[in-house]
Amino acid sequence: MSTHFSSSFRSHDKEHDIAYYVIFPAGQVRGVVQIAHGMAEYFERYNAFADHLAQNGYVVCGNDHLGHGRSVNSEDELGYFSEKNGWQNVVEDMYSLTKIMKKNYPEVPYYLFGHSMGSFLARAFVTKHRKAIDAAVFCGTSGGQGGTEAMLTLIDAIKLIKGERHRSKLLNDAAFGSYNNNISPRNSDFDWLTRDTSAVAKYCNDKRCGFTFTANGFENLIKLLWYVSNEKWYKTYPKDLPTYLIAGAGDPVGNYGKGVLKVFNELNLNDCCVEMKIYKDARHELLNELNKDEVYADVLDFFETAIQ
Repeated sequence: MSTHFSSSFRSHDKEHDIAYYVIFPAGQVRGVVQIAHGMAEYFERYNAFADHLAQNGYVVCGNDHLGHGRSVNSEDELGYFSEKNGWQNVVEDMYSLTKIMKKNYPEVPYYLFGHSMGSFLARAFVTKHRKAIDAAVFCGTSGGQGGTEAMLTLIDAIKLIKGERHRSKLLNDAAFGSYNNNISPRNSDFDWLTRDTSAVAKYCNDKRCGFTFTANGFENLIKLLWYVSNEKWYKTYPKDLPTYLIAGAGDPVGNYGKGVLKVFNELNLNDCCVEMKIYKDARHELLNELNKDEVYADVLDFFETAIQ
């Protein structure tokens, strides 16, 4: 049986306490896995995956990012990062947790797993704090989005008129309005997450999930994705870091595999140590998919072979 622990540390923005969680294995520790959760969700949604890793000897940790989960001072802050350096603060908060864990486990391998927005954060983390980790998994990532300048111009206008905490349906529709287009029949706005209808229903009924980002949140999300999608990021990616890209062929975030393939090809062109698996018919949340046992096994196998 694994043991669950939670605590907090002060955010890099100096205004929030960041909730973090650790899941301990019963026996010998083989490594540490740090999870970066996605947009409009929180770490505890990964408990089943964390328990599986713990049963195989891994300590698992992760935090609720700024504007998410239990790292907000009030529900009004859901989907809001910080007034300045929002996504950068989130990456540094992740690093604060890394340092906490490395104090307790200095001798074992350290792995990073990022999903969706968490994969963008993890990708930024890798190029900023390369020496902190031994291997990385980017799940449900993106090859970048077009129209960045137009979106940022729209966000600036919304901030000017409504303020940076405004939740804009226009922005939300621009970002996610097409994500259900390839799905029929549709039961909710979030069917694109997974084919598992019970998992979608649970997400829809969770007030800490699926909320509309503020203008500030969208601005940081778009700037973060731009940062990890430009040529400089690929050129500064550590060539010797074992990296695993996983995604569903039915995932609109990764442009149905094409965006993930773009990331894979760019890393390959820069002589990086990268491998990729695209799961047929799977959608965005691979850890909640119908074939999640296969995904769990593949990720575990990657951790166990990455640094041999």
